[in-house]
This record gives sequence, C-alpha cells and structure tokens, in this order.
Amino acid sequence: MKVTPLRSEKLPALPLPPGKKIMFVLPKAAEFGGLERHLLDLLGRLPDRLLPPIVICFVQDIITARMDQQQQGHVVVKCMKEPRSLWDWLLIMRKDNPDTIVFPYSWIEAFPWQAPVAAALAGIRRRISIQHLIPPPLPPPVQGKSLRDMVRRLIGRQARDVLKVKISARMSGYLSSTTVCVSNAVRDSLVKVYGFQPRKTVVIVNGVSILTFTPSKMSGAAVRARLDIDPEEFVLVCAARLAEEKGIDILIRAVSQVVRQGVTCKCIILGEGPLRMKLQEEVKLEGLRDHVFFEGFQPDVRPYLQAGSAFILTSHLEGLPISVLEAMACGLPCIVTDVGGSAEAVKDQITGLVIPPASVEAAAEAILYLATNPDKCSEMANKAREEVKRSFDIEKSMAELLSVITH
Repeated sequence: MKVTPLRSEKLPALPLPPGKKIMFVLPKAAEFGGLERHLLDLLGRLPDRLLPPIVICFVQDIITARMDQQQQGHVVVKCMKEPRSLWDWLLIMRKDNPDTIVFPYSWIEAFPWQAPVAAALAGIRRRISIQHLIPPPLPPPVQGKSLRDMVRRLIGRQARDVLKVKISARMSGYLSSTTVCVSNAVRDSLVKVYGFQPRKTVVIVNGVSILTFTPSKMSGAAVRARLDIDPEEFVLVCAARLAEEKGIDILIRAVSQVVRQGVTCKCIILGEGPLRMKLQEEVKLEGLRDHVFFEGFQPDVRPYLQAGSAFILTSHLEGLPISVLEAMACGLPCIVTDVGGSAEAVKDQITGLVIPPASVEAAAEAILYLATNPDKCSEMANKAREEVKRSFDIEKSMAELLSVITH
C-alpha cells in the first residue's frame, strides 16, 4: 500500500550533485581563434567530478561547432546579447551562481570594468582571468604648456580613453583571485604598466600536443601537389587572423622582396579576418598571385604545417601564439617578431629567427637566410620540435591551469 507522508513530515533531502560549477565567459568575437582553441583544450580536460561547465557567448556562438561530440554533450553553451550595465552582468552571474568564474581576455579591454565587479558582487569566490595578449603600451600624455594642452592632458579624448583602459584593467587585476598570463612578457607588462599585484599573477604558458602535431612528409606532399608547389620549393606557412595586429602586409612585402631577388619562395596564409580582401589586392599589386595562397580558416592546420619549410608570424602584438608552438611541433623553424612571448618560444638562431616588428627588410632577410641555408633550416627544425617537447607540452600546461581553476 502506498503511504503518503503527512504535511508536517519533512521529506528526505535530495543529495546535492558532486563537484563545483565553473562558468567561462568568452569575449565577444566574430571568428574562432587561439583563445577559443585554448578553451576547448581546457574543457576537454576538466575532471568528471565537476558539474557540467557553462560557457557564455555574446551575440554569436563560435565555439559549439568546434566541439567534439563528447564536449557538446557535457558543456552547456549559452549565447545571449551583450550586457550593457553592471546590473546586466550581475543577472548573468546570479542566474547560474557558479563557484568559479573564468574570464579569458583576448585583449586588455575584452571585458568592461562591470564584469569583474559583478562577479565580486555576486559572491563568486574564485574569479580567474586569463590574459592571452600583451597589452599595447599606453600613449604618452599630451605635451605642451598652453591652457589648451593642459585641458587635453586632463580631460581630452586621449586622457579619457587611457583612463577607461586603466580602470578596466585594474578592476580585473584587483578583483581577480588569480590572473593567469600566457607568457612572462604579458605578466611583466600587466605588473609594470597596469599595476597588477605580482602575488596574484602567475605564468602558465600555452602548450601543444606533441602527439597530435608531428612532422609528416606524406600529408605535406598532398597539400603541395594540390597547390602545384614543387616538392623542393621553399614554402612559408603563416596561420593568423587577417587583422591589423598580425602584420600580414609586412609578410607579403617581404615575400615580394625575396622573389624579386630571384629566390624561389611560396607562402601559404591560413586564417580569416577583416583585412582579407585588402591583403589579396596587395598580393595582386605585388605580382605574387602564383606565390601567395590564401587558404582561409582551416579546422586542421597540420597538413599545411607539414607542407611547409618554415613558419612565419610578423605580428605587432602577441601573448604566446599557439600557432607558433604547433609549427615547432611539426618540425618547422619559425620566424617571429620580438613581441609578447614569441621570443620566449623561439630561440634566435637556434629554433628559428627573431626579428624586430614592422620591418619588411628584417623579415625578407630572415626568409632569405632560411631559404638559402637548407642545412641550417633543417637543424633549427629538429631543435624546434625538441624545444616544444621540453617546454610547451600541453598536458603539463593544462595540469597547471586546472590546478588554479579547480583549486
């Protein structure tokens, strides 16, 4: 016979699900990039004892389509309109009431000051920020002694913009339990320029799977054949968002200089972005249509890296580019500009070449050196893969990051 409990009796409490709830808040973005790839690597390694993690996207969900089936079944992705006020941010956080919130910053202004403040007001105990990009230097104050110059220095547009950046950055640094920096260069800049507390910052470098990214002549040969590139030709590969900060225009002009000197050089560019049409037009103007190939965004860059002779990234700003680590793991010497953590990954004259940013001449000289010194190029390639094994193994990096997030 079924017994109905009396109203005065207390029903047994249902057991609470084990583990903690973690929320990841992605900055607004139109394209899938290194930050989102880093997050997917992290999500795939979260321990089972945790509750299904929540990923917040604004305006456009660019991450679900890149998840594997297991992640899609375990991760809760919520896409919503961009919050405009402190109250909007507070509502997002109170709705799910996470134990830990993680803000991955693709640039220093990726989140407004209201985001970390709302996380603190919501009572979220662990507030983690991950800084993926070295912040650009602050512009110098307006010079001059006139009254107009003094007013501009205090309340002019530049002064207001600088103040806005400083407030946003310092709120993040002050209210985050821990700020994770992907390179020493990123940490140094945040501490020295933006006043982040050294005791609350930690460097956990990006990593790459040395089992997934490996040299393969067979896969590379197929790409070369499709693009009608001879097996012995020198091929540069660049994987980057086609945006101003990546300096792809520098790369195109450097390739033009190399070709004009009679050195055979082809260049494969992987990625999408707002400057694609402009860059393609520049390739035409330089007469490089048979030398530079735009292959767009590729979910699997390995065949292209395996087709290359060297990798190049002529950026103006970086954190620690995953694309460089993937190229090194595939056995490519890398040409990188001395920005952010790129020079921490690539050791000049050992695993590649480090050049000053915004210099077409330096980029062209580096390309010429590798293209005309195949023995040195091969030696750097071998050392590049060994360096990734030693210093940038993804399992070690992710274990360190998980210890911070799930502590």
